[in-house]
Amino acid sequence: MKRIFLPLALLSMLACGSDSETLDTIDPNVGTIIGKWYIEKSELYTSKDHQTKTNFSTDCQKKSTHEFRQTNMTSTTYAQQSTTCIQTDVVTRNYTFDKSTGQFWYEGEQDYPYFVTKLTQSEMIMEDRTQDMDGDGINDVIRRFFTRIN
Repeated sequence: MKRIFLPLALLSMLACGSDSETLDTIDPNVGTIIGKWYIEKSELYTSKDHQTKTNFSTDCQKKSTHEFRQTNMTSTTYAQQSTTCIQTDVVTRNYTFDKSTGQFWYEGEQDYPYFVTKLTQSEMIMEDRTQDMDGDGINDVIRRFFTRIN
């Protein structure tokens, strides 16, 4: 009986420690969404084939910024045209961020939240779980890895 119980107890303790790390990635004393960020990379996890595809931002794409203020954010987008990196768009939108649940949504889009799964002084991971990218009827996960500029 002891031989069965000890491995199960150890496995339970490891599982509990793993879960608490996942829940503590948003430290209310350290991380804040307020500031200017760029997207370092994005990952698309598709449910149909259980694959993750990673796209790293180009130097031009890294010039695109997302500046979060208390209740709104401004996204400035850059894109490559021939050999020149040019600004293509500037959009300001109101948002809500519930730090206790990690949910983020734009004004009027409460039914389509994003999830901030990591937030530190220098990094933020935001997940979009609202799109079926592979057409299998199940929403896939797009993770965007933000790096703080200031």
